[in-house]
Amino acid sequence: IRGTSRADLLSLPVIMLGFHPRDSCVAMALSGNTVRFCARVDLDWFADHFERISEQVLRCAEQVGADEFVFIGYGDPDLASIAVCEFADLVGHERVVDALVTDGGRYWSMCDGGVPESYRFDTSAVAAQAVFGGVNLCADRDEAVAPVTGSDPPDEHVVLRAEAAVDRLSDDQAMARLRELAEGEGALPRADAVLLAVLLGDEDRTGALLCRLKTWTADAMWQRLVAARRVCPSRYLPNVLGLLAFASWLSGRGAAHSACLQQLSELDARHPLLLTLLKL
Repeated sequence: IRGTSRADLLSLPVIMLGFHPRDSCVAMALSGNTVRFCARVDLDWFADHFERISEQVLRCAEQVGADEFVFIGYGDPDLASIAVCEFADLVGHERVVDALVTDGGRYWSMCDGGVPESYRFDTSAVAAQAVFGGVNLCADRDEAVAPVTGSDPPDEHVVLRAEAAVDRLSDDQAMARLRELAEGEGALPRADAVLLAVLLGDEDRTGALLCRLKTWTADAMWQRLVAARRVCPSRYLPNVLGLLAFASWLSGRGAAHSACLQQLSELDARHPLLLTLLKL
């Protein structure tokens, strides 16, 4: 995806994040004319999470060789401007290529003090490229994280039946069934999704499946784990969320990844998959 204008700059985060940021501040780190990473935070990021977010952004920029930044505030112009200024102060104004603010219908640059310009995502060149490339975009972050937050567990007798079925399997049979359910293609029937969730209640099986998770398998496995998460009983949820967080990360679903981490930290703050992901 290539952009040449400020309107394109405003549109790029939508493509990179997979949803339209609202009430957000976005940091894009550049190396030359290439965006090396795109990160979204709430407009009040500096009030409660300044040290953590600052460390993450600066460390990531160093690791990917980014030396310049574009910051964009989406939402209330006053709050967005403050959020953008905090980022500019953090990295140093000499490293800021541009700092933009948009209320959804207009945008202006904080670098040159120009007059507001009209803005619509769907008329930008970046949006046209995205449509041509078949990129799926969500309306907002809530829609982007809905697959990993929705829950519709079955009645307890259905779970007990799945547990009994797993108990009848040998270790090798259970691993084979786990791979079949987690790595297959197409939609996963509800009964199979419950069985997958129950199989992941075992630490060894969860670890074995994690070892099979690669960047080129993450997208397909993500779809299967989403099905398991929706029907997952609460007692099996931590392991499912941990694997789903890894699959979200490896398949480029940043918002879903963050949502999984938040849920897992609330359920089990010492879960080994959570601690590993936080360290990474």
